[in-house]
Amino acid sequence: MRSVTATGAGDSELGRILLDAWRRELYEGVLASRSRTLFSLVDELAADQGRCGCPAHLSLSTVTGHAAAYRALRDGEIDTGRALRAACEIATRSGLPRVYAVDTTAWPRPTAATSPDRQPQYTPGGPRGTALIKTGWRYQHVVRLSLTPDSWVVPVLADRIASDDDLVEVTVDHITRVCAQDGARPADPSLFLLDSGYPAARITHLLRERGIPADVLVRLATSQTMWTRPERRAAHPLGGRPRRHGFRLALREPGLPPDTGVSGPVGIYGTVTVRAWHQVHPKLTRASRGFTGQGTLPIVEGSVLLARVQHLRPSRRAGDLALWYSGRRRDLLTLVMTYLARFDIEHYFRYLKSTAQAPDFHPRQPGTLTTWLRLHAYAYLHLFCARTHITHHRLPWEPATTTSPTPGQTRRQVSPALRNAWQPPGNPKPGHPGPGRPAGKRRKRRTRYPIIRKNAVHKGK
Repeated sequence: MRSVTATGAGDSELGRILLDAWRRELYEGVLASRSRTLFSLVDELAADQGRCGCPAHLSLSTVTGHAAAYRALRDGEIDTGRALRAACEIATRSGLPRVYAVDTTAWPRPTAATSPDRQPQYTPGGPRGTALIKTGWRYQHVVRLSLTPDSWVVPVLADRIASDDDLVEVTVDHITRVCAQDGARPADPSLFLLDSGYPAARITHLLRERGIPADVLVRLATSQTMWTRPERRAAHPLGGRPRRHGFRLALREPGLPPDTGVSGPVGIYGTVTVRAWHQVHPKLTRASRGFTGQGTLPIVEGSVLLARVQHLRPSRRAGDLALWYSGRRRDLLTLVMTYLARFDIEHYFRYLKSTAQAPDFHPRQPGTLTTWLRLHAYAYLHLFCARTHITHHRLPWEPATTTSPTPGQTRRQVSPALRNAWQPPGNPKPGHPGPGRPAGKRRKRRTRYPIIRKNAVHKGK
């Protein structure tokens, strides 16, 4: 992506420059094949008003037909490395901190017997907030947070977690790729926020072992137990192995005094109190995921933070938020408030599934859905760049706010900005209808695939 400089330009002018540069890079570099059709789909996804996520309906507004749209989604190639580099540059030029949220989301396909590599996934929708188990695919998304009240994010990566993939290895690979593009250094690492479904100890161990300049902040279940360093003792005269673990620290009811603590006001929630224990570690076992092939189990040390707010809504019971932190940042209150911004990725998931209606498209192959979700991310980047220079007209029932318009509001009014932005040169190549199925030839019966079941069902949003 061509370098963009904001010197002497306001937010509106910077948004126009970023939008033009991103559209040019998307067409000339990111979309490696069938770029014209895929670019038209991105434009329609960014400005669609029909709330229909079907490529056939989107193709009605473009010069390409629905058959070309489906072929482009099936056979089109995307350079994810250039897309990641361009997204990181857009976020950096927009002044976003190098703070990322990582999470997975499930795309149910319970009746798609001809779709391969389906697994049981946790999906919301059960009674009283419980989850349902449906078969489908799972995708991991990495977004860069803005840490502002408007909840805008910059999506940088989206990949499918296959049945034979290791979630931790995929996560560490994503963190490595992001740190290689966003300018992270050992003296100034990037911060990654993860939910409780990720094993904090193994991710921390792999990042340290590979020298990745990244800090991680992972939510822990309060049922977990940590251990301190063992006390230094004189060697026993009869010999024996020295102790590996010290005192027990139960997160639900910690019996050890904290190493540090801080309190501060947090808006409507009153005062938040943060306690921290440093240089603690979990007790790993042979059954721990990812450590079965090692001779001696490592001691993975980090900091444990327990945060509690003064009061919540009457329907909520106040409890401790347990966090695992590995890094150099020492401002405990800032770490806790930064982690609360991780839930902005849930707003992005809601945009995909509710506003953009991405689940309305039901492809047979998972690779087609991967391309579809990446096009949605690129359309979201259009909205992010255009949010500062559009005329915001809120609907009569929408509340008046001083923050930036939401992605859904920007989507309603982005069409003029896209028409005035950079456009691909030339005209699309003319096409003609295909020959169709030969007379007398029947369609082949599709191969049916079994559901891939494992002992552990992976969680998703």
